[in-house]
Amino acid sequence: MRTSFLKYLCVIVLAFVVGFGSAVAQEVRVPDEEDVLAKTLNQNSEFYYPELMMRYVVGDTTLTATDYHYLYYGYAYDVNYRPLDNVPDTDEVLELLAGLGTEGATRQQAQMLLEAAKDVMLVDPFSPSNINVMTYAYGVLGDAEQERVSADRFRKILATIESSGTGLRENSPMHVLRHEHVNDLLLSKGLKIVNRTVRSTKVEYVQVQRGGRNAKGFYFNFERIYWKRPEMIPEREKSNWMINGMPLNKRR
Repeated sequence: MRTSFLKYLCVIVLAFVVGFGSAVAQEVRVPDEEDVLAKTLNQNSEFYYPELMMRYVVGDTTLTATDYHYLYYGYAYDVNYRPLDNVPDTDEVLELLAGLGTEGATRQQAQMLLEAAKDVMLVDPFSPSNINVMTYAYGVLGDAEQERVSADRFRKILATIESSGTGLRENSPMHVLRHEHVNDLLLSKGLKIVNRTVRSTKVEYVQVQRGGRNAKGFYFNFERIYWKRPEMIPEREKSNWMINGMPLNKRR
């Protein structure tokens, strides 16, 4: 029997909310820009970015929390990172979702969803909501292995954001690459955004509700969305071999 899309989302959300306490309890790793840039550009580093991205794209579930830290925040230095650009394929994903019946997607609809979500991933490879859609589509299509890979990505991306700060104080915000990632994180915790207030040039406070009642909000650092300047970003070495537009240089 085909799994209901809404039921599937609830399962994913519940699984992540259960794990949230442990994510908050772990040591906070605030992104250090000099450290991230140095290690992701160094071909002799285990966090050399093209190789990290290659492992991510092919679905390597052995990537650790530390790997994801450099993978997520290292993307801010990639030429493909354009957080203020529109992602047209997202509209197609939303339209396809809106067209699903109460019983969920058919195999044909799931295949269409998957193809549209893959196009979104080319522009925003770390969108939790888009990866959640891919997980659902793989489930409908009966591809258990890729469903597992996508679910692993979903959990680890959200855990990476959560571990970047407590989010409870302005001087300890969680760091995001796109405003949409804030929405996805809070939705995964069963929270509804009711107001967003910019507190500084780097931080915003997001007021939320849980079950229709106001709850304590969270602080997020959004500076990477705006500080990108072409002259500030070192060029990565070019390669003829690419995955998702990402050069896959090997160590020398």
